[in-house]
Amino acid sequence: MTRDIESNAQTIADALTSAQQIPKLSSEAGQLSLDDAYSIASRVREILDKERVGRKVGFTNRTIWPVYGVDQPIWGEVHADGLFSTDQPVNLARYSEPRIEPEIVLGLKHAPTAEMNNEQLAGCVEWVAPGFEIVQSIYPDWKFSVEDSIAAQGLHGCLVLGDKIAATHDVLPASRNSLDQL
Repeated sequence: MTRDIESNAQTIADALTSAQQIPKLSSEAGQLSLDDAYSIASRVREILDKERVGRKVGFTNRTIWPVYGVDQPIWGEVHADGLFSTDQPVNLARYSEPRIEPEIVLGLKHAPTAEMNNEQLAGCVEWVAPGFEIVQSIYPDWKFSVEDSIAAQGLHGCLVLGDKIAATHDVLPASRNSLDQL
């Protein structure tokens, strides 16, 4: 079976803009592959026409993978209309089954590369800030596959960003050493 990327993307875009839930795509006949999920996610972004201001990595905590039925981290995007400062109100009615997650947010000076050592990786960081993310599930009861979560924009709702702290050597020395732990 060939997956209808356009139809799936429109269904997700409609769910995201109306805070409605839909059956998970992986429930449909035919397997939802990672390639299909990322293609759907890309098309959803085109449909929604939002300005990307950052990226998010989801499911970095492996201990929760069995709870959600996922087996790897995922990428999503942070958009301009979903980035808030701590003094701005967030309307939770915009999101399906919203939940809050504490975050450590990094602002990068330049993109890291696979060849970088820990010191070079830490040197990519321009600033650090506390934050919290409102995540959402357009799939009822937070039941989905990793592919479903990718297609649904990484389950991202919005990001509330605290005060930025310049990533000087004084701020990051422990982080530079703890990169070995990752």
